[in-house]
Amino acid sequence: MVLFIDIVGSTELAERLDPELLLRILERYYDACRGAILDRGGVVEKYIGDAIMAVFGVPAAREDDALRAALAAAEAMDSVHRLSEEIGASIGVRLDAHCGIAYGAVMVVSEPGSDVRVVGDTVNTAARLQSAAGDGEILLGEGAARLVRRHAVTDEVPPLRLKGKRDPVRAWRLVAVEPDRDQPESDAIPLIGRETDLDRLTLLHEQVARERRCRVATVLGAPGIGKSRLVREFLRGLPAQVTVLTGRCSSYGIGATYRPITEMIEPLDVDDPALRALAGRQETPGTAEIARAVRALFERLAPVVVVLDNLQWAEPTLLDLVEECARDLTGAPVLLLCVARPELPARCDGSTTLELGPLPPAAMERLVAELCAARADVTAHDLDTLHGGVAARADGNPLFAELMLETAGEGGADLPPTIQALLGARLDLLGRAEREVLERAATIGQTFTAGQVRALLGDDPAPAVGDLLRERLIRRVPGGFEFTQTLTREIVYSLTRKESRADWHRALAGGLTQEAGMHLLAACRLTREVRPGDPLLPELTDRAAASLIRDGGQALHRKDLPAALALLEQGRETLPPGRDEHRSLAVRISDARMLRGEAPRALSALDRAEELLPGDPRNALTCAIQREILTLRSSARAPLLVELRERLDHDPGDDLSWCRFHQLEALVRIEAGGLGAAERALRDGLERARAMGDRYEEDRLLIGLCELVQWSPTPVAEGLEIARELMERFAGDRALLVPVLVTRARLLALRGSLDAAEEALRVADGHAQELRLGLAAITVTQVRGLVEALGGRHEQAELRFTEAARALRAAGHAAPAATLELYAAREAFHQGEARRAAAALEQAPEGPRQLRAELVALTLEAAITAAGTPRTGEDAIVGRTEEARRLLDRAVDLLASTDDPCLRGDVLFEAARIDRAAGRDPSPAAHAARAAYLSKGAALPVRAVDEWMGEP
Repeated sequence: MVLFIDIVGSTELAERLDPELLLRILERYYDACRGAILDRGGVVEKYIGDAIMAVFGVPAAREDDALRAALAAAEAMDSVHRLSEEIGASIGVRLDAHCGIAYGAVMVVSEPGSDVRVVGDTVNTAARLQSAAGDGEILLGEGAARLVRRHAVTDEVPPLRLKGKRDPVRAWRLVAVEPDRDQPESDAIPLIGRETDLDRLTLLHEQVARERRCRVATVLGAPGIGKSRLVREFLRGLPAQVTVLTGRCSSYGIGATYRPITEMIEPLDVDDPALRALAGRQETPGTAEIARAVRALFERLAPVVVVLDNLQWAEPTLLDLVEECARDLTGAPVLLLCVARPELPARCDGSTTLELGPLPPAAMERLVAELCAARADVTAHDLDTLHGGVAARADGNPLFAELMLETAGEGGADLPPTIQALLGARLDLLGRAEREVLERAATIGQTFTAGQVRALLGDDPAPAVGDLLRERLIRRVPGGFEFTQTLTREIVYSLTRKESRADWHRALAGGLTQEAGMHLLAACRLTREVRPGDPLLPELTDRAAASLIRDGGQALHRKDLPAALALLEQGRETLPPGRDEHRSLAVRISDARMLRGEAPRALSALDRAEELLPGDPRNALTCAIQREILTLRSSARAPLLVELRERLDHDPGDDLSWCRFHQLEALVRIEAGGLGAAERALRDGLERARAMGDRYEEDRLLIGLCELVQWSPTPVAEGLEIARELMERFAGDRALLVPVLVTRARLLALRGSLDAAEEALRVADGHAQELRLGLAAITVTQVRGLVEALGGRHEQAELRFTEAARALRAAGHAAPAATLELYAAREAFHQGEARRAAAALEQAPEGPRQLRAELVALTLEAAITAAGTPRTGEDAIVGRTEEARRLLDRAVDLLASTDDPCLRGDVLFEAARIDRAAGRDPSPAAHAARAAYLSKGAALPVRAVDEWMGEP
C-alpha cells in the first residue's frame, strides 16, 4: 500500500513567507504527517520536495494495511487543517494538502545501513492520484478502495486520465473512515455446513446454564471461514434473559490492551471506579484491580455470554484476564466465547475448541448458489460457469466466495484484493525457512514432492515442511504434498521474485517434472520481463515453443480439444515470427477449432499464420487450401481445385500443401458421390504425409480412408483387413480406435455378422463415452441405426437415427442431421407407418441436399406414392405408380454420379419393390441391386434380395 501526500500551493507559500518561518511550518507539517503514518504502522519511504511517500505492509504485510493507510491519510489531513487554522489566525496563511493511495505489487529493496526503497507501478499510480486530487482530497485507487469499503465512506469519481497510464484509471474519493464501521450483516442466507458446530455451542451453553459455572469455548478458523457467522447464529438462538457482551481486539493502536472490555461497557451504566476510568480513557488502576472489576461485572450480569473477537491480536494481559475469569468465576453462568485464528496460543485449560475447516464441495456449491441468487449483479453471467468456478476456487472459504462474486459482478480483477491482503498477511508471519520452501513449492505447482523442493532449495526441506503442515498451509497427499488452498499457492507465487521464479521454472523444465512445456513457458515469460537481454532467452524460447507444440499435438491426437487449443495457441504465440513451423501449427489449430464447431476461429488461425509468415508462398498456399476445406460445406461456390492444382504444380516438393490438397480433393469427390476417386485421393495424400514423416497427417488420412471403405467400392473383406491393420496400429490409442471400430462394425453387419458388429459398437461406444468424444459417440449411434436396419429391426433403427440427428443438430451439423432424419423416416415407412413417414418427409428442410440424402428422399417419396398413402395437406389419395416411377427414374439418373455400391443397391432394390407393386417385372432392378451388393461383398443385403425374389 503506497501513500503520497503533498502541500497544495507550496510555491506560493515560499514566495510569501520568510524562509525560517516556512521551515518551521513545514517541520510541523512533516511531524504531523509522519506521526499519523508511524502510529498506524506505516514507513516513511522518502521526502520529495514537500511531498511525503509512505508505504504500509513493509517489511511484513498486514491484512488491514489499506485501512491503516486510509486512517493515516485522514489523520494527516486533519492535522494539516488544524495547523492551517492555527497559522491562518496569526500570519494570514492557509495550508491544505492532497493525497493519493494505491494498492498493488512493488519491489522492496532493503539493505543493512540504508533506508527501504520501494519500486513499481503502484508507486507511480499513488503519485499520480495525489496530483489529481483536489485541495483537501484523498483519492483511492481501485484496489485500495475495495479493501477499505467495509470501513469507509467513498464516492467514485469519473475515470482519471493520469500521466503515463494508457487507460483511464478508476478512483474513489475518501469521505470518511471509521475502523469500527462495518457493513451490517443481514444473514439473509441460511447457515450452511456448520450445523454440527452450532449444536455443540448450543449444548455447551445449556451446560453452563444448568451447572451455573463459567466455561470457555474457542472458535478457531482461518480468515473468512465463517467464525463470525457461526457466532451470530448461536447468539440469535439464545434465551431472551441472557446478556450478550461483545468486544473486538485490534491489530494496531496505542493502549489497545483493554479495548474489547471498553467496547463491552460503553453501552452499560457501570458504577465501578475501575471500569468508569477504563471507559473514560482516564488513568486506570493496575491490572489486578481491572480484572477484579471485570469479574464482578460478569457475575452481576449473569447469565451472560461474552464474545471476544479476533483474540489472536490480544495482548498477553487480556489473555491472562480470560484465564482468570475462567478459573475464578464460580457459581455464575458465564460463557466466554473466544473467536480467533489458528495462530492463537492455547492458554485456557478445559476450553472447548471448535476448529472450523473448509466447507465441503456440496456445501460450497449450495452457498455459492445462494449468494448468486442474492446478488442481482451476477445474474447476467453464465451462472453454471460462475457457480462452478467460484465454488472450486474459493477452497471452502465462504468469504472468499462472496468476494469473488462481488468482484465478478463489478467486473473487477480476477483475484479480489481483500483475499490477497488476507493471505499475504498470513504468509508474512512465516519464518524465512518456511517461506523459502513455500515459494519453491508454489513454483512447482499445486502439488509437489519433497524431492522437487530439495532440488530447488539445495537443502533438506523436512523441518520447514513440518512447520507448514502444522500451520495447515499444506497437507499430505499420496506421493507428496499439496497446498490446502489453491489461492494460497497463487498468492505465494505472485509474491515471489520473478527472477527466482524464472530460474526455478527453468530448472523444473530440465527434468524434475513432466510438465516441461508450462515451466519453460513461464521461465521464458519471466526471463523476458526481468532479464530481456539474457543470451539464453532465444534458446529458452525455442524450447518452450517446441514443448508446448508437442504437448498440444498429443492432446489433439487424443481429442482433448480444449487442452490442445490452449497448448497449441500458446506455442504459436511463443514461437518467433518467420518460423516455418507456423504453417503446420496453423493447420492443426484450424482442425481443432473446426472439430469444436468454431468455423470463424478456424479461419482466424489461418489469418494469424499469414501474419506470422508474411509473404511466404508455401504458407499462403497451405492456408488457401485449408480455407477451401473449411468452407466446402458452407459455400455455394465450387471449390477452386483447378486453380489450386495449377499453383501446386509450380512447387512439387511442398508436401504439406499437396497432402492437404488431396484431402480437399477427397472431400469434393465424396460430395459428388465419387467414392473410388476419393479413396485414391486419400491414398495420394497418405504418400505425401509419409514423405514428410508427419504422424498427425498420416493418422488423419488413415482414419479417413478407413471410414471411406464402408461406402466405397472396396470389398468388405478388404475393408475388414484395413480395419484389422489399423486396430493393431492404434491398439494403445482409444480415441483413434473408435472410428476404426465403427467401420469394422458396419462392414461386419454387411457381411451378416450382426452379433460381432454389435460387440464392436459396444466397445467403440464405451471408449467414446469414457473419453468424452462427443462427435464420435454420435457416429456410433448413427452406425447402430444402420446395423439395426440391416438386421430388419426398423423401430430400433428409427430411434437411433433420430437420436443421432438431434445430437448433430445441437452440435451445429445441420446437413448430416438432415440426412439422418430422412433415414429415420425411411425406417418408419418400413414399419408400415407410411403416413408418419410422409409427414417427416414433408417437414424435411428445403434446399440442396447431400447426394445420399437426395437419393433417400426420392426413393422414400416414390415408395410412399406407390403405397397410395395420403400425403400431408392433401385430400386425394396419391397412389399412382407412374408418379412413383418418375421419382425413381430421377433417383436412378442420380445413381450415375456415385459408385457407392450399397447406395446403388438400396435405390435399385426399392425400384424392384415398386415395379412389383405396379405389376411390372421386378427382376431387372432386383438383379441390378443384387449385383451392386455382391460387388461390395455385402452378403446380408444379397441374402435379403434373394429372399425377396423367392417370395410368391
